[in-house]
Amino acid sequence: MTALVSAALFASLSLNLIIQFGLGIEEMPEDGVVRPLPFFQAGVLFITIFALWALFFYVITPFFSILFKYFLLFPFSMLACWGLELAANRFIPKIVSQQKLFNAATAYNGLAFTALMLTLHIASTVLEAFVVSLNFSLGVLLSIFILDEIQRRSSFEAIPVFLRGKPLRLISMGFLAIIFSSTSAILLIALSAA
Repeated sequence: MTALVSAALFASLSLNLIIQFGLGIEEMPEDGVVRPLPFFQAGVLFITIFALWALFFYVITPFFSILFKYFLLFPFSMLACWGLELAANRFIPKIVSQQKLFNAATAYNGLAFTALMLTLHIASTVLEAFVVSLNFSLGVLLSIFILDEIQRRSSFEAIPVFLRGKPLRLISMGFLAIIFSSTSAILLIALSAA
């Protein structure tokens, strides 16, 4: 049980990869614009990670070498994100009509690829894969919420003009990455010891 909780916390906090995968400056809202959290895309991310974990863990890994498996991670995660969004667009367009933060053609700016790779290393049972996949998606929502809240509150605070907007977002992402990566390292040590 301790290992499962540690894996869940590690997954939700290991998204210091946000800086590398373009969630910051490129996707920043304008000052005063409130955007909804991408719940639909977080759901697609969860389904993609969980389904592809099962595919790679049970089907692809026994038949292909480990090196070849890593070459398949990105194309499969990109196709899964893209396919799920197309299917949802076709069958439930009202849910999909909310603002999209990520691009499915880039596997959600690499988040699906990275989360899938980490899930394949962490999870060895279906329950662990479910918990880790869910917490990766929740970690994305948490990170977006924190960064948007910092951006919103900066309009009310006395912040120098040259730090408003993108510079503040980049500094916030740096601090968030330091906090998340430190906590993730501690939890990874606890996970490996359990």
